[in-house]
Amino acid sequence: MGNSQSRKPYRRKYLVGEREEFWVDMQPFLLQRGYKLRPRYDPLWKPSWKKFGHFNVSSWDREDGITINRTNVMDAVRMSDGLKVVLKVVETRSKEIPILQYLNSEAVRADPRNKTVPLLDVIMIPQTDATALIVMPILLGFSELPFRYVGEFCEAYHQFLLGLVFMHEHKIAHRDACFLNLMMDSSKVIPNGFHFGNWIMEDGVERWIKWVDRRSVAPVNYYFIDFGLSCKFHPRRTDTRAIGKVGQDRTVPEMSNESFYDPFKTDVYQLGNILPKIYNNYEGLKMFQPLSDAMTCQDPNQRPSAAQAYDLFLDVMSSLTEDDLNRRIWHNNASAELRYRVEFCNENPVEFAPCLQSAFLQSCPSCMTS
Repeated sequence: MGNSQSRKPYRRKYLVGEREEFWVDMQPFLLQRGYKLRPRYDPLWKPSWKKFGHFNVSSWDREDGITINRTNVMDAVRMSDGLKVVLKVVETRSKEIPILQYLNSEAVRADPRNKTVPLLDVIMIPQTDATALIVMPILLGFSELPFRYVGEFCEAYHQFLLGLVFMHEHKIAHRDACFLNLMMDSSKVIPNGFHFGNWIMEDGVERWIKWVDRRSVAPVNYYFIDFGLSCKFHPRRTDTRAIGKVGQDRTVPEMSNESFYDPFKTDVYQLGNILPKIYNNYEGLKMFQPLSDAMTCQDPNQRPSAAQAYDLFLDVMSSLTEDDLNRRIWHNNASAELRYRVEFCNENPVEFAPCLQSAFLQSCPSCMTS
């Protein structure tokens, strides 16, 4: 990889420090491996807004002006088929790679209950054994686009609960089954795709995404991501305890840096604590409050297992009729104009769609990433 000091002086001016320099250094190697980064990360890149004849043009108006928010995550295109992917830097000493490889093994992947993010590739980073890149498809936060019908949310939560049951059957505790790690495959919902650095735009700067209701393209797939804190126990091991205050949700009562606790019951709490962020921000989903109360019981010994929580979820579902599932729901922030355009004009105006995930996190500091 190249020496950053030998590059043009504009690179330091327009790149955001070392978090982007790393990807510039990696670009030629990744190109050889069949993954193409955005033009911004080409070692020969020159800012498009600085080209001759471009007057009064800001970096905000150009795709190559979009930076990254996280040092360890980058989007790319798999050159063999044009698939948009995400590259994530992980430490090889962590359990993330072996757990993902196990959950993506042929026999385990074949189970339809498996809601682990697909692992497309593992790439060792040159000149180090400490880190590697894992390659995954681009996914969208499960609530970034609003739910329009009761059944849409029911399908999402059904998959997450079933996925948690599946992981626990394989003696895997996620340990961060929280809001930011619950994702949606939006390929059918947003057929033209979205820009990784600015998801409400197709190209990042000019074209709004065009999206459809999840119900119209069902089934939509949902996945768990980020297994960096996860642990996998031997199938015959009976002592399956963990220690440490980890993950986004620090409200888990038993979580401790001094005492051991059951990480499987912690998973149940974390996934159950997602529910209030939904039913408190939508009209017509309060039927899930008793399930949330059970899953977030302060006493982990009284808290249901994932399988028991799934049965409780099915009890809620059995009480809903087809009309109930087809009932339209609205986010509390949905304006009268938005409701009219959706209901009577057959529109999905993304410029009016609330950024739900951001709103939820602002109202729930305990779910912010540590």
